[in-house]
Amino acid sequence: MNQQPITDIVGLCVVLAALIFSQDVAAVVGPYLVILVAAAIGASFKLGRADKTSRAVAFISFSRSVGIAVMLTVGAAAIVNSIRPDLHERLLLAPIAIVLGWLDWPAFLRRAVTFFWASVDTMRGNSGKDTQ
Repeated sequence: MNQQPITDIVGLCVVLAALIFSQDVAAVVGPYLVILVAAAIGASFKLGRADKTSRAVAFISFSRSVGIAVMLTVGAAAIVNSIRPDLHERLLLAPIAIVLGWLDWPAFLRRAVTFFWASVDTMRGNSGKDTQ
């Protein structure tokens, strides 16, 4: 039997998952193990820079960050891959999960909404001047 070498972290997690699950299930579970661990690392960095809170609040914040990263990582990797086809989705999973786990989502969304409305106001102002 000629086995392919393991060349990335996702391949390693697929092999580890295959020790517990069947090969078909491991092919699905392995990438999500990478996402889960990477998101947990990012969320731990976020907790490290946060103000002191209770353990319950820290756990909820940590869980929320990891959950959001798990839900958004595959889609974000697909978007980046469509823009940059030379970057394979499989290799993007860990770095994207770390960043998504690390983000302070309430502050990020506040800034995104502010930027969106500022862009709308700018476009309105420009379109109003062009029609006069």
